[in-house]
Amino acid sequence: MRVKSSVFFKNHVKNIKRPFSLRMLFNLLFVISLGINVYFFISQDELSSIAKGYDLGLEEKQFAEGTRIELHPLASKNESLESELKTNIHEEESIQDFNLMEGPSSRAEQVLLDLSAKSNRSNTHTLKITVKNSLNYTVCQKIKIGSECDVFAAHLARLLAWFLDVNSEMRNGDDLNIVYEQLDNESKFKILQLIYKSNYKKSTMEANFYKESGMKYGGYFDRNGKEITKRIVEKQSPIDAYIEIVSLPGDFRKGPRDHSGTDFKADVGTLVRSTFDGRVSRVNWNRRVNGYCIEIDHPNQKIKTLYLHLSRVLVKRGQYLKQGESIGESGNTGRSFAPHLHYEVRSQSNKNFFYNPFDFKYHKTYQRNISDKQNGEFQKTISAYDAFY
Repeated sequence: MRVKSSVFFKNHVKNIKRPFSLRMLFNLLFVISLGINVYFFISQDELSSIAKGYDLGLEEKQFAEGTRIELHPLASKNESLESELKTNIHEEESIQDFNLMEGPSSRAEQVLLDLSAKSNRSNTHTLKITVKNSLNYTVCQKIKIGSECDVFAAHLARLLAWFLDVNSEMRNGDDLNIVYEQLDNESKFKILQLIYKSNYKKSTMEANFYKESGMKYGGYFDRNGKEITKRIVEKQSPIDAYIEIVSLPGDFRKGPRDHSGTDFKADVGTLVRSTFDGRVSRVNWNRRVNGYCIEIDHPNQKIKTLYLHLSRVLVKRGQYLKQGESIGESGNTGRSFAPHLHYEVRSQSNKNFFYNPFDFKYHKTYQRNISDKQNGEFQKTISAYDAFY
């Protein structure tokens, strides 16, 4: 019994040991084989991905080089025209990260002078859109400029405000052709040309940026050379020289009320003057919002004028002033995001009632005209803008 048990035990061990060794060898070979197959499969996939990535990069490079746009009116062969554009268009490297969207009824198109990263030509683009619902909605639906499409729409509205009421007179189906430049900051733009076809006005309106020799700053003119924006005559103007008007009374602002003044974009330190005879009623109140500021009472016109965000105040409370007298210098103080002068014309009897200085009966206005001497160069600039389309 013991022997049988012993024999049985030995036989049992022997019977198991031989098959177990063969199975282990078979499993080992299978695992090795499987590992080799997986290795080659993954390696091949990685090599394929690398090859595809290289081919894609090569195709993109060839596409970028193959679609470089040459605009003959702005080519270096035309030295005089290119020289003129350099005074109007900032020169910097092209930016190609615009996400442009096309629709069936309108088309947003990017046009660069040169797609080469080494180019010093300006970052200039065109946009053709048809209005739907509102200007801001239309722009933000048709072109994506980072998250700043609303800022771009505000630039357009600023120019269109000289032609029509953007809120009430803009109609679905109105067409806009725009040539613009994106500056070094995504939220900064410069409109070079705007052509607006209005169904409400039954007319086409146009604004072309141009800087005539002798002008400190350029302006926007129609095709005949007449400035589209109004200017206050020099002796009544609150500021000596300004780059552009960036906001008008009535512009919508976040808060309890709309914008109540006119914002003149100007370099810090530009001289500011009293627009009428009067007496200084306040100086530097609510500086957190207004910055350095002045309020002048004008009994003859029954108004008060306010000058905000100054860098320097040159008058004192109670001081009597003559029209055109220097009162301070423009700046960027208080709640201000860029250097400018906020000029406000407010009713003397009702502090909540303010006037648009360009429509105010006591302010005389005018519009500049391109001189006959400069008209040839002005027309060349317009032709260059037209060529972008």
